[in-house]
Amino acid sequence: MIDSRLIRRQRRRNFFQGLLILTGMALIFAVIAWMFLGTTGLVTVLVIGLVLWVLKPRVPTSWLLRMYRAVPIPARNAPALHRAIATLSERAGLSQVPQLYYVPSSLANAFATGHGNDTAIGVTDGILRKLSQRQLVGVLAHEVSHLRSGDTRIMNLSDFLARMTHGLSYAGMALVFFTLPLTFSGDFRPLIAGVALTVLPIVTTLLQLQLSRSREYDADLAGAALTGDPEGLASALEALERSEGGIWERLMVPRRRSPDPTLWRSHPPTEERTRRLRALRKDDGPSDGRTLPNSDNIYPPDGYPPVPGPPRWHGPGIKW
Repeated sequence: MIDSRLIRRQRRRNFFQGLLILTGMALIFAVIAWMFLGTTGLVTVLVIGLVLWVLKPRVPTSWLLRMYRAVPIPARNAPALHRAIATLSERAGLSQVPQLYYVPSSLANAFATGHGNDTAIGVTDGILRKLSQRQLVGVLAHEVSHLRSGDTRIMNLSDFLARMTHGLSYAGMALVFFTLPLTFSGDFRPLIAGVALTVLPIVTTLLQLQLSRSREYDADLAGAALTGDPEGLASALEALERSEGGIWERLMVPRRRSPDPTLWRSHPPTEERTRRLRALRKDDGPSDGRTLPNSDNIYPPDGYPPVPGPPRWHGPGIKW
């Protein structure tokens, strides 16, 4: 059985971590607003920001997916995946099953978008041709967990705070530039303000990335609980890691794979994610009488030809 105490402990840790990170981002925004607008200006900006957040127009999920040329996958083309996402959604207690979309991209990726009754999960051609059905179920469970936890809203809120912080910072930098003559006269307040405006937005970005990583860990654990098969998602993560390229590709074309330290990543290191997943024990699955596809074979949807990817570099720089 999966250790439920371990899952609850890690969920609590991720929840409080996310709360602290959002609080830190809000405080940084408040400090920057207070530095240049004063107390009255700070209150005004906060009220305007709250109104904009509440009244922000709801962009239909289908509109966002069109940006990626995504199209719905009919149930007849991928019946196993549709059954899996329906079962996972029922286990997660979602009010409506997310619509499954196909993204014509050779990159191996999956994502969840929307909230409430307007949700969707997008899967690329690359991931459908690289992962087995068992692995795909693990990935779908991960994305369903994002929707159940409201991660799309949380990350939208963090993005909203980050954008407002950076916007105020840029405006403040412009003001600092025009007050630089004061620095030469011995008044170093503009210089100190310039340093603060440079550092604080960077801190906000780092907090946003940390929040993203914490939500990924939580979705991993919740997804494993939905399937009762931590190994399915763990092996999927490793397969996706391998598909990003080998040693020559990392050295010669480093942008194809994130060489950045963990601090600058939106997703946690694969090694740590798989370690946490494998610390759980395989379960027989929730007792709802339904089984999920667990085949180790790859069955891409019918009617979708392979999408050619960009040229890849192998060996000593040979492109093929």
